[in-house]
Amino acid sequence: MSAPEKISNKFKMPDSLKSNKILASVQKGLNDIKLVLEEGNYKLFVKQAAVIVGILLLYRWGNGKIQEQVSQVRGQIAAVETQKDSEQEYLENKRKLLDLEPRFPDVSAKNDWLLRQLVVVFREANLTHQVSATQTEDTSNSSYTVASVPVTVQASFNDFGRFLADFESRKEYLRISELSLEKNTESLGQNDISLRINTIFPKEKLAPTLFKDTPGGAK
Repeated sequence: MSAPEKISNKFKMPDSLKSNKILASVQKGLNDIKLVLEEGNYKLFVKQAAVIVGILLLYRWGNGKIQEQVSQVRGQIAAVETQKDSEQEYLENKRKLLDLEPRFPDVSAKNDWLLRQLVVVFREANLTHQVSATQTEDTSNSSYTVASVPVTVQASFNDFGRFLADFESRKEYLRISELSLEKNTESLGQNDISLRINTIFPKEKLAPTLFKDTPGGAK
């Protein structure tokens, strides 16, 4: 069976559908294609084929433009999300700085601030302390100075335990870096305790230079 005969058989419409005008029109178009194929006039389809190819290329170009716009929008959304994350990180760091810096004394007061704090701390605990050596300072860090004072005190276990609990929970930044305890053989229930108490003096307070909403803040 020849190719035109195959096409003819393939395009043959059932009798039950011949009354349908749309299907009849389609059938006529297919018969025209069959006729052209039988006569070998393929060039008649060149123009139509070129139009179809052009439409496909136009669709592809338009689809590419849409994808490009979608990518741009996604990039803008990502930039906004990054900015939001950066803003939240900034606000969190600001909150931490505003909370922590007031706990540290100004470097201008480093000669006597720690000694005055010790007087207050031991007085509140009803303990009598003695400073066993002069205050030492470590300035090796570029951001802060560490001041340290050795202290001795005599206390019972109960009194010293309450002192430690109160000391570590104070708002001011005071820390015990060394501690030794020996029982006092002359006073029953008393202990001879040696402490080294430290604090930190920032060489520069950053909050006033960065934020307007701090005392003496940036203008």
